[in-house]
Amino acid sequence: MLFFNYAVRFRVRELLPGVLVLIPVLFLSNLFVPEGKTGNVRKVLWVKEYRDSYRVAILEGWKYVRLKEEAEPGDLVNLKGKLVKKPEFSLDRFRYHLYRRIENSIDYPISALVGATTLGFRYELPASVRGYFSLSGIYHFLAISGLHVGIVVGALSFLFKLLKFRKPLTAASLVILPLMPLTGLPPSAFRSYLFMFLLALGLETYRKITPLYLLGVVMLFTVLTGKFNLSAALSFGAVGGILLAVEGEGGKLIKSIKASFAPMFFTLPIVLNVFGTFNPLSWLTTLLAGFLFTPFLIGAFLMQVTLEKVTVINGITEFLGYQFILSSHYLFKLTKWSITHYEAPLWIAGAVMLSSLFLLLFTKPDYSFVPPILLTVLALVHPTVVSGVRVELPGWKLNSFYFISTEGQKYRNSVLEASYVFPATRKLLFRNRLVDTRLKRFMGKPK
Repeated sequence: MLFFNYAVRFRVRELLPGVLVLIPVLFLSNLFVPEGKTGNVRKVLWVKEYRDSYRVAILEGWKYVRLKEEAEPGDLVNLKGKLVKKPEFSLDRFRYHLYRRIENSIDYPISALVGATTLGFRYELPASVRGYFSLSGIYHFLAISGLHVGIVVGALSFLFKLLKFRKPLTAASLVILPLMPLTGLPPSAFRSYLFMFLLALGLETYRKITPLYLLGVVMLFTVLTGKFNLSAALSFGAVGGILLAVEGEGGKLIKSIKASFAPMFFTLPIVLNVFGTFNPLSWLTTLLAGFLFTPFLIGAFLMQVTLEKVTVINGITEFLGYQFILSSHYLFKLTKWSITHYEAPLWIAGAVMLSSLFLLLFTKPDYSFVPPILLTVLALVHPTVVSGVRVELPGWKLNSFYFISTEGQKYRNSVLEASYVFPATRKLLFRNRLVDTRLKRFMGKPK
């Protein structure tokens, strides 16, 4: 529908460059984005290190095994934790050592935050930190996306503009290309860079550019490579909403306001269908957190470019990272009353998305906001709530990031019992009474 619409509105020579670029990109994507394995021998994705040389490997397919031999990310091990093959060179191993250097330069969990936002590693982030970020509506800052690529490219292009470069945006896009493999080239980073590069070429090379068409080209590439998943759907929804807001009617102030709401509205059908929980004030928390995140991300990249040798950069990055993590706590406290859980059926989510697409292609762009706005009202007026019950849960589930940030938010004024309860869990599941059954048994013993 999108390509048919643009084929009618534009000439072939205006559409052809974006389509032709798919050919080399499709080839490269198959080289750098390998498929996961599910056999008895799998690649190590990450190694978690504990006391007394206790090491646990996370394998492809999210299989956890205790390592019995020395192994690192990129190596192949069997399900018994024994090393099978160790490649001479592994990008995963190189990135792993980069992260360990960051750990030695700044304190935890700020080091984990730097690793997540620059190298794409979120394995070391505590569940409590992820929970605060998710429920305050700023979890997207933790996953490498167009936001991260845009901040880095924007900072470089500003520097190149001061240095009188002819095409600063395109130059900045080319400069960060060699750094992209350090992210591990997840599909999210790859498609974000592709869109940013096409946008830079269009803005500085052609007189006429339609960002929505470029987004459609990247979407086609994602579908053809088989990499269209939940993350891709959320990314395209957020970016598409921002572009719609910018192309819509109104002055700069009105467009800026619409752009701040757009990511929440155009990802809402997917979020409510898959996760159920959302923060209606995420547009506000994103704006507030962005003031800290932008300098933090620039500092994190400068820290790695300088090989963690510049103490001043390390100190500034550590301070900004600490403040950014602290901000997630404050933003959660500020907006927790608005957190809503509504389990949208697939037919409702699908109807909202199709209606928005139809209104986008055949009416004014602003009209495409109407279906997600109506869905937001429905979720706020008729949330999914389980109230006044007693539920027994295993400790690992109650304290898990997934339960805290999704189905756990549907319980109101209930008693949730588990074998152990973390302090952060009590704050994040604030609408309920959490009972540690170990303490309950201890209190019940006669003196």
